[in-house]
Amino acid sequence: MNATNTELDEYGGWTGIQGEKTGFFHLEKINGRNWFITPQGNVFFPVALSHLLSGESDVACENVYGGDREAWVRGSLANARAMGFNCALGGATSPERNLNGFVDIAESEAIFREENFPFAVGVILLKHPWEFVEGETLPDIFDPAFEQLIESRAKAACPAAADDPLVMGYYYGFGAFNHSEHWVNHHLSLPPDSPGRNAIIDLLAQRYDNDVRVFNRIYGISLSQITDLKQTEVLAYDQAFESRNYPAIQKTLNPRQLDDFEAILSYMCVTLYKIAHTAIRRWDSNHLIFGSFIKEWALTGESWKAAAPYIDMIAPQHVNRTISVNELADTARLPILLSDDYFGFHYPERSRGHAGVSSHDARGEIYRASLMRHYKDPQVLGVTYCACMYDQGGDTLAKNNQNGYYDLQGNPRENLIQAVTDINRAVYTHTPHPGTAEELRTLQQTLFQTWDKYQRGDW
Repeated sequence: MNATNTELDEYGGWTGIQGEKTGFFHLEKINGRNWFITPQGNVFFPVALSHLLSGESDVACENVYGGDREAWVRGSLANARAMGFNCALGGATSPERNLNGFVDIAESEAIFREENFPFAVGVILLKHPWEFVEGETLPDIFDPAFEQLIESRAKAACPAAADDPLVMGYYYGFGAFNHSEHWVNHHLSLPPDSPGRNAIIDLLAQRYDNDVRVFNRIYGISLSQITDLKQTEVLAYDQAFESRNYPAIQKTLNPRQLDDFEAILSYMCVTLYKIAHTAIRRWDSNHLIFGSFIKEWALTGESWKAAAPYIDMIAPQHVNRTISVNELADTARLPILLSDDYFGFHYPERSRGHAGVSSHDARGEIYRASLMRHYKDPQVLGVTYCACMYDQGGDTLAKNNQNGYYDLQGNPRENLIQAVTDINRAVYTHTPHPGTAEELRTLQQTLFQTWDKYQRGDW
């Protein structure tokens, strides 16, 4: 039986299981399951829509709401609630989804507060790859100027959220370290004696105890000393290192180079998360820190473990048939927030597309299989799905990508909406009863069998 409204507190928490009442969202492990706990002390399993509001929804806003942006925000939120979505884990929007500035974050958050809809606040650390313009370079995250930038972003976001019980926590944006080899190579190629370049070369020198002969042999180069790399650009990691967590790729890489690469990336990750943690805690000690919403293949468990003192959960974007998010969580000793999981996009009149599936009805079947897997996994705190309320204009329309529950004219995809609504509303039927290891294996197998049945494109 689905939970009735009388069984839910004002934040959407289920009164059937209680934790500690602290006045703010926090985490607890109860009867073997990890939970969000609402400010009123009841368990809460977030089921969210990652891109409830986005800049490319300007077309749907014009078509459906006559260009009335407030009506569009309210209508989108009402639709989400009717479908059983219970919060906004990606905030009002994220920068890469609002390139045209159409979404007014302050206006949207005010409506969330008015409607008592829990949400996360963004303190964005790094740009998503979609945000970069021609000629723009990555930052030096070791430069004091970068630290001051993050301090300024925390100062802008945190004071208004610090005492707000409706705020669930802070997230750092989508897409960090998506191209990890670019991040490492960028810092290795910064101008001589740049803070980031020096930091990484000092780390490598320490790892090799300044033994340049061993270092030269491993990398096939001829340095007089390892610290020459601070002045001479001769070291760069191959693009394959981005996909190093896939076993088939990993076995092709030099093991010692791979260990060095992981050490560098962990160092960068810890540096980044420590800066953000310090900046946020300067203003707010009440709320959770979600961290960046990162591709599940971008960081190893050891990197997550190194960053663990500065976050409250790991936040891989997707489940993966090859890379276990549960093993990442075990290594980090943290619970999991699935931070942008897929259930497919439909590309009419195209045979294939990124995460493409054969129909919107197929999206509904994949969604159900996915959410059932997450409901029964005791390590999973919640999930937010990569989709929009309405089909998108702009570049998404140009790609013929339909990722909405409603089309650009506001017509509902009724079978998809019904499938999603039914499983969303069953959240407290399933989450209080975690599955056994064997049940979880079966659910994972069912999920990917459903993908295989309908998929029409690569991830």
